[in-house]
Amino acid sequence: MSFIETGENQGFGNYQAGTVSVYKRSSSFQFEASYAFTRNLSNTIGSAYSTAQRYADEFGNLLTDFYNPGIDYGNVPFSRRNRFLVTFLYELPFGKGKAFANSSGSVVDRIIGGFVLSGVAVLQSGPFMTVTIPGSSDPSGTGFPSLSSSLIGNGGRADAAVGVDPYKGQSLSQWINPNAFAIPADNIGRFGDSLSGAVQGPSTKALAISLLKRISLKESTRLEIGAQVSNILNHPNYAPPANLTLTVPGFGALQSMQSAEGAGPRQIQLTGRFTF
Repeated sequence: MSFIETGENQGFGNYQAGTVSVYKRSSSFQFEASYAFTRNLSNTIGSAYSTAQRYADEFGNLLTDFYNPGIDYGNVPFSRRNRFLVTFLYELPFGKGKAFANSSGSVVDRIIGGFVLSGVAVLQSGPFMTVTIPGSSDPSGTGFPSLSSSLIGNGGRADAAVGVDPYKGQSLSQWINPNAFAIPADNIGRFGDSLSGAVQGPSTKALAISLLKRISLKESTRLEIGAQVSNILNHPNYAPPANLTLTVPGFGALQSMQSAEGAGPRQIQLTGRFTF
């Protein structure tokens, strides 16, 4: 919820989502895949928390203009429009009691049997972001940038250039096309007309694999050794640009990597467990 200084609640949102999933399970195999589509809109993401009503940060909770709460209505930053998730677990069919080498002796069975392969694959669209203008700009003519400039130091949202693709010429040094936005003139009596969450950051594509070997030593004693590899394909998943303020050096540049959900650089981890 978002509250203005008078205590009147003018925050509102609209959340819609749909999920489709399929799964298959047996004694040695488990598989599940799901796709989720999310449409999450709100006007309570428009400005930083302060005593002033201003747009400063898309993760804030006050309105830019409490006389017109709808101008902050847009995509919620942390939501992902599309998300595809796959998980699986497979006991490899080798060794005693399995489809292959069923009649193997205890020594051979301990060598080729007891392997379990599992994995998780994540594919999702990027988070929503907002393009802003420098703190020296004041299109509303209200002294808007100076109200709480110490928090973020920008003058609100930019104007949207009609018909210009914000992703044209996309590269690591410029993920968002600056020509798709403009700085509105000072003292024109309005705020920037581009939406909150108007553009999206980089997507996530990551596959994690785990291979586990189970060795039964005695009836109640078992050894488990294995390896886990996150982002096994080492696909580069870049974090959203840190700077989306027009005319500021480094606008739209991708400068770091994602870390959540195993999307960072490939990592290999060896594991061991002794159960008795």
